[in-house]
Amino acid sequence: MEIKGTLEAKFETKQFSSGFRKREFVINTGGEYPQSIKLEVVKDNIEKLDGISVGTDVTCKIDIRGRLYEGNYYNNILAWAINVGATTEKADNPKEESDLPF
Repeated sequence: MEIKGTLEAKFETKQFSSGFRKREFVINTGGEYPQSIKLEVVKDNIEKLDGISVGTDVTCKIDIRGRLYEGNYYNNILAWAINVGATTEKADNPKEESDLPF
């Protein structure tokens, strides 16, 4: 999945006793009904967020994760790729993206 917006906030990296690290950030989707969506990056992907300033347009490739903990359900939006600027996928002509001869 992919989500686009403007980087609204970055938070400090959290380090857990197990050695696990994560960093949360917020992007605003803009448009007629703007939403501020909190995402997170983990492990080696944390450094991808360092060089991006608040106010920059970004496109994030994401996975949505869910889990049950002590009778409550929790969701996380995990960003595994962050690109500066708006990227556009070529959905009109998928043949241009492929090297296949058919």
